[in-house]
Amino acid sequence: MRRFKVCVVTAARSEYGLLRWVMKEIADSRDMPLQLIVTGAHLSPEYGLTWKEIEADGFAIDARVDMGLDSDNAASLVRSMGRCSMGMADALEKLMPDWLMVLGDRYELLPICSAALVMRIPIAHISGGDVTLGAIDDQIRNAVSKMASLHFPGTEESAERLMSMGEDPQRVFAVGEPGLDNIRRLPRMSRDELAADLGLDPSKKWVLFSYHPETKRSISENIKTLKAAVGAVLGIQDMITIATYANADQGGRKINAYLESIAEQMPEKLKVRKSLGQSRFISLMAECALMAGNSSSGIVEAPLFGIPVLNIGERQKGRHLCKNVHSCDSSPRSIEDTLSMLERAGFPKTDPDHYYGDGHSAERIVKVFREKAHLLGCK
Repeated sequence: MRRFKVCVVTAARSEYGLLRWVMKEIADSRDMPLQLIVTGAHLSPEYGLTWKEIEADGFAIDARVDMGLDSDNAASLVRSMGRCSMGMADALEKLMPDWLMVLGDRYELLPICSAALVMRIPIAHISGGDVTLGAIDDQIRNAVSKMASLHFPGTEESAERLMSMGEDPQRVFAVGEPGLDNIRRLPRMSRDELAADLGLDPSKKWVLFSYHPETKRSISENIKTLKAAVGAVLGIQDMITIATYANADQGGRKINAYLESIAEQMPEKLKVRKSLGQSRFISLMAECALMAGNSSSGIVEAPLFGIPVLNIGERQKGRHLCKNVHSCDSSPRSIEDTLSMLERAGFPKTDPDHYYGDGHSAERIVKVFREKAHLLGCK
């Protein structure tokens, strides 16, 4: 069988966490040499220099593309996309991969995939076909899907949506969401280990808080919702909240600055971390009484643990919601009412729900690649 080089590109800690086991399966294969390009927030000290976590996991980085993330207003992000285009041209010209593999719907994918499209490098896209009506991610995801030649959606519903967009059914393979592979494969920290590592009281209940910009709303509106959410969650008695930094989207810096300011004022109630790393994050999800915010991890991964999720606003609007997810709008009243309902009910857990997969996504992706990629190429 002909060997072909697969180049994976990652731009953010969240998306790397979903790609990790796919990368490992490729790296462990004999017929698909792995190439790795790292860009975006991975290279930013402000976001924790998470490229170090990638290397610590045993992956060699073949190229670094600095986007110059010196600000997160709209014009600055567009300029950073231009720098990414130039850097990707150089990296792809040097590496000459047979396939480019990307995941999801972040804005960095537009210059990344446009470069590959023009250079006639076929694109494999993971997690296309989803719907998130409250963010520009929705349009980006669909744009990437139209550039891609091979599709690995997480669910049958997403696969059907891709085919309704005109994608060839012979190029669409529902494989499950790769984030669930972390739950199956990663070692978990115990509650006592987490408490010692993060400075938490193990006798209290924990809230995992993850809030990202809702990119179809203004920054001021996002901050207003954030303040209401933080105020409501911190108002719960005998609970400690652990918050992670927002993504490097428009307004993300202001979200992070607000979280840090509240943590300084109320260190006994709120702990903030730039990045928890996947093992800590999954371990916390397993141990927390509640997850709150608007992260896709609350929609996709949390159902396997059955923990209640307070899903705020419209960032995830359009996704399938499992029974553990309790949605509210962005208003303070709706946030408070939904949280009060969960508190009165004792933060009830549900049975594990496998709607988004079974933790074997990476194996399926590599199996399809091995069988199909050399036959398909650019569409």
